[in-house]
Amino acid sequence: MADVGQLLKAYAEYRSTFKQTSYDSQNNEYLCYDETQEVLAFDDIVAKKYPVSNERPKSFDAIYIQGNNIFLVEFKNEKKPDKKEIEEKLKDGKEELTAILKALKIPKKGYRFVFCLVYKKYVPKHERYKQGLFKSISYEFLEKYKKDGTVDEIFTEDVDFFTKQFKKNFQKELMC
Repeated sequence: MADVGQLLKAYAEYRSTFKQTSYDSQNNEYLCYDETQEVLAFDDIVAKKYPVSNERPKSFDAIYIQGNNIFLVEFKNEKKPDKKEIEEKLKDGKEELTAILKALKIPKKGYRFVFCLVYKKYVPKHERYKQGLFKSISYEFLEKYKKDGTVDEIFTEDVDFFTKQFKKNFQKELMC
């Protein structure tokens, strides 16, 4: 039986950083500037497997592995992200990752899968005076994927919160 280290070896050519995987080509902007933490560029792995874009399942941006936790990270830089698209990225991406783990003979048992939706907090000009009391997006609709066992945990937070939690939980500085 292989472990998750085998995944990193098998897909070494897809090693990347949070900076690269958080790039929003539409707005020519990075949501995170950190280049110290290694991730797998999961969108690129799926794109290689499915070269025809209209046949390609949706996928999350990155995989970050810390111990027995496998973080499935999706960066969003939109005022109102499409709920259906986010759900497809979670569901389809997890199915693709499960197939990859199975092909590498890596058992899922013993690993925790955590979906992290990291977004740039959008605060309209007329709401900015509220200083942080404004939360523009609600992601309760994702909870069903925790309940059905697709993932073990779901975090949907803005980039600043993600950065603080990363430091708190892993004692590693993340420059986002």
